[in-house]
Amino acid sequence: MPSWLSSVLHGKPDHFLVRGPHLPVMADLRWAIVGASLLFIGAQIVLVLSGRISLPLFLLSLLFVAALFVAGVLYLRQRPEKDPLRNLKSHDPGARYLAAKALGESGDPAAVGPLEKALADSDEGVRWAALDALGAIGTPALPVLVGLLTSEDVDLRWGAAVTLGEVGDPAAVGPLGSALGDPDRYVRTRAALALAAIGRPACDVLTSAASSSDPEIRWAAALALGRVASPECVPALRALRVDPDPQVRWKTAEALGAIGNEEAVATLVVLLADPDPRVRTGTVDALVGIGPKAAAEVIEGLKTRESRFGPVDTLTEMKMSAGPALHAALTRKTPWVRIGVAMVLAEEGDEAGTAALFAALDDPNPDVRDAARQTLSAGLRRENGGAE
Repeated sequence: MPSWLSSVLHGKPDHFLVRGPHLPVMADLRWAIVGASLLFIGAQIVLVLSGRISLPLFLLSLLFVAALFVAGVLYLRQRPEKDPLRNLKSHDPGARYLAAKALGESGDPAAVGPLEKALADSDEGVRWAALDALGAIGTPALPVLVGLLTSEDVDLRWGAAVTLGEVGDPAAVGPLGSALGDPDRYVRTRAALALAAIGRPACDVLTSAASSSDPEIRWAAALALGRVASPECVPALRALRVDPDPQVRWKTAEALGAIGNEEAVATLVVLLADPDPRVRTGTVDALVGIGPKAAAEVIEGLKTRESRFGPVDTLTEMKMSAGPALHAALTRKTPWVRIGVAMVLAEEGDEAGTAALFAALDDPNPDVRDAARQTLSAGLRRENGGAE
């Protein structure tokens, strides 16, 4: 059985391109069409000469065969598997799309130039296929992809940023750092995520961006620093905890939560006293996400009376996963630590917490006694359904 026929029967049309010491398979198919057409015409001539078929019917059959022949040849000529570089110039957008994908799969650096031209294709699908193909080729396509970061087309800018992140070449760090200042927020976000995907080689650029005078760039830097999730990024985030923009501080809390080491937790505890409620909520979420290993540092935040409510909320959200650290803190010398952990334990129905609150009613510090009394009163009101 011919190789091309076996390929068709087994559902593998991609093998039409297989070339060996013989002629290309597609050329074989064209000769097969020509041969079949000539045989049919010859048979029709014999039938006409023998009087078994009329001349008008012969001419109609001839026209039909000619139409089939032309259709078959045109179909084979426009198959994208034949020659991706040639089909990238096809009038059929579907053929151009498949050609771009094939060039990407080939990984051939020689395809970079044609694919760059395809980025201006009239069909959106072809443009995105060309961009994906450049990403698949990787480092050899870096100059083209970096150049797209300054394109007038905003879609190409953010698409190039995403693609550079997928390529992951550290040589793109500088241009992507510049893209953090793009006028379009979506481009800035994609550039930040691309830098995060590249990882630790991007830390210096992101640290520099974190000190920008533009809050949008600082926000993007915080986003990326959290995704890199490296301890090397914490110093830059620590500086952002006092950023004048609450959106930046909120993103900083999220980033510190993603890193989650001891230094990050200590910085988050400071953010529990942030004046912005959204930042405080984001900080609680970040600490809860880190889990029980953050409990000891959060308990330290109870030492200051004025800012104890943030740590209390955090420890309450952690629930009894922080139980061992809470019980241990009931014996601390600092009364506000004892009151704080007692509040959390009592909220969870823990008798040790309730007992500590009753004991605090005899504390020599009147503020401690008052805090214990208020907490116990609030608990009783909840048990009575809110009645006074």
